[in-house]
Amino acid sequence: MAGLAPDVVVDLVCFTLDSATALVDSLRGRAGHLLHCGSIWRHGPSHHGPISETSGTAPVGEYGIQKDRIARMLKEETASGGLVTTSLHPGHIVGPGWPPIGPLGNLDPAVWHALSAGHPLRIPGIGAELMHHVHADDVAHVFEQAVAHRDTAAGEDFNIVAPTALNVRGYAHAAAGWFGQTASLEPVSWEEFGRTTTPEHAATSWEHLYRSHCISIGKAKALLGFAPRYEPGPAVLESVRWLIEHDELEVARPLVV
Repeated sequence: MAGLAPDVVVDLVCFTLDSATALVDSLRGRAGHLLHCGSIWRHGPSHHGPISETSGTAPVGEYGIQKDRIARMLKEETASGGLVTTSLHPGHIVGPGWPPIGPLGNLDPAVWHALSAGHPLRIPGIGAELMHHVHADDVAHVFEQAVAHRDTAAGEDFNIVAPTALNVRGYAHAAAGWFGQTASLEPVSWEEFGRTTTPEHAATSWEHLYRSHCISIGKAKALLGFAPRYEPGPAVLESVRWLIEHDELEVARPLVV
């Protein structure tokens, strides 16, 4: 995001309402525009989709709760005549250098090895749970658009994701195909899944798949002209390719795409 105006502050590090409030207090009257990076986890488990900025359920978990509180505080700050703020809420960021949230909703490298080898992959549930990724370049672009359209973006919050979401089944089949394989998926209960992986990977899978997010970018399109370049599959593929090329992901077969 080179070339931002000197009075623009981009916040990537506030994860609690207290820290964000302290930042706003320190910038009020000194900065022209504060952009905060939030998360789609400000929305709780989906009841319908796609989820707009105002139609999600209440957040669950401390991370999502805090991101939602920050977004609401920033909106109130600007509405009351204080600091000009905008909060942007990306999905699961991917691209070169970013380990992707994988088809099981976690960061387990064994998932990629199994898919590349054509081995059976146990999936919790029925495989219909959704994840919504976004390419890092698209995130950077929309931050630039928010700066360029400060008046329009002032006091607003925006979901920032790829045009479509992936479910477990579709993601796994696409990923296996990148290695010239066909995914062999074995649905299991969450209890059985937990016995086949580490507690950390199982918990991360639950956090992602329980939410089952499919997010709307209609507001960002309408107000900021957001036009993401990447669908989620090609965006994740860039992550996987980079990890393989930099010897950070071991797979059984090379990519064929």
